[in-house]
Amino acid sequence: MKRILIVAIVLILIAVASTYFLIPTRIVINKSLVVGANKDALYRKVGITNTWTEWWPGSTNQDGQGYTYVSNSFSFKPGLLQFTSVPLTIELKKLTLRTDLTFLQVHLDSTRLQLGTVVPTSSNPIKRIARYSEAKKLAKSFDEILYAIAKQYSNIQNLYGYDIQKKSVMDSTLIFISEEVKGPPPVKRIYELVDQLRSYIHNHNAKETNYPMLNVFTNDSINYLLKVAIPVDKILPDSGNIHYRWMLGGGNILITEVKGGNHAIQKAYRQIRHYVDDFDRVAPAIPFESLVTDRRSEPDTNKWVTRIYFPVM
Repeated sequence: MKRILIVAIVLILIAVASTYFLIPTRIVINKSLVVGANKDALYRKVGITNTWTEWWPGSTNQDGQGYTYVSNSFSFKPGLLQFTSVPLTIELKKLTLRTDLTFLQVHLDSTRLQLGTVVPTSSNPIKRIARYSEAKKLAKSFDEILYAIAKQYSNIQNLYGYDIQKKSVMDSTLIFISEEVKGPPPVKRIYELVDQLRSYIHNHNAKETNYPMLNVFTNDSINYLLKVAIPVDKILPDSGNIHYRWMLGGGNILITEVKGGNHAIQKAYRQIRHYVDDFDRVAPAIPFESLVTDRRSEPDTNKWVTRIYFPVM
């Protein structure tokens, strides 16, 4: 009996000693993942921390001080944005830690996300083992967070809010008409110009190859330059205020489709311009809107379908 007791004590002492040998006083956690997304776009999206419900892999709590995100019993509280990171305070029971969700550019279309922290343990062997278990759970949360971001924002539509596609210019032969107007041009006037172009196309035995195109520009919100164009199947001569225009066939162009009125269209333009800046593109020509919906016959702007075409190089 005495021998068994001695063996048990020795085993316990070995187990206690092993906790100090195998579990360090500070457990370092470093996790990273390369995401197929532009760094600036990803930072712009993830930096809006009250939208993390789009991708967060756990539960969400909201109070008067903002959002708290929960994963594997840990509470994550975002702080004020830094230049290339989102600070996070992590809490579990009496344990409070700090980390930064950091964004590092790998290529224009890929970003390395990083999460790291240090978990202190204890001189008490039982607490030391408990902290080790908590550190394992926290490392798992870091992995889940990074993979959730990658899954959500490796998709262009989720990243920019629109399905922005890069294609080649197809409708390269156009005729157009332009005029200056006071104030935003009304739908009636836009289609009066469309009808002029259509009459000209018909009189020259040509055919339209796509929907009418629109560009409206203003410097002062008072004077507007209105341009209307229609792609055609052959070169037509200039006549009066109707002119031929050629776009470089096979050139690059960004295309996205929008449903809604002018507010929705301008919102899409802002996101496309973000895309252009993010990928270091330049616009060699003006963008334009393809009027898929005949706006004269559909008074409800919420039902308008418009394709935005944005030339880039």
